[in-house]
Amino acid sequence: MARNVVAFGAHPDDLEVGAGGLLARLVREGHRVTMVVCSIPNRFPDRLAEARAGAALIGAELELLDGERETRLEDLKMHELVERFDRLWIARTPDLVITHNANDLHWDHTLVHRATISAARRSRCELLAYTATPALGAVARSLGPCFADISSTIDIKLSAIAAHRSQISSPAVQARKDLARTIGHLAGVQYAEAFEPLRLWI
Repeated sequence: MARNVVAFGAHPDDLEVGAGGLLARLVREGHRVTMVVCSIPNRFPDRLAEARAGAALIGAELELLDGERETRLEDLKMHELVERFDRLWIARTPDLVITHNANDLHWDHTLVHRATISAARRSRCELLAYTATPALGAVARSLGPCFADISSTIDIKLSAIAAHRSQISSPAVQARKDLARTIGHLAGVQYAEAFEPLRLWI
């Protein structure tokens, strides 16, 4: 049965970096996937175009949490951020939500994680957390017991990351491929992404 999947990224490129392979796989398997970009703090026209390109490559719908304007998460009070998440939750009724890991190094990522957990309070959706921090050490600290085999969608993931050319260099894209290969080695597949399961129904 097709599921509604909603994935939150604090900024353009976070989702492609942390979960792009899984999101592309979910689209390929027939699920409805919405990529929510919570803020675009600078270079708005360029980064909006990159976000649209990345989502299109993955095959997901793109939604801007605060509309088409430049915004910074730190300018919002937490209750305001949760209110926006609540409205999106009602509109999308997600079965699976993918969000930032609580241990990610960027404060905006932590804010999105906290708002997600709060907005999920009245929902039975499943929750997975990813890390978008590029440092291998940070990824190692946040590795959970959940791995997604992205061997069939690694090229889509890398193309979607490369679409964010204002933020990510070609060597950085290659580094993400190397990291996916390393995680895949741990999981026993060619390429993988790692997630922390926050809530699963069995």
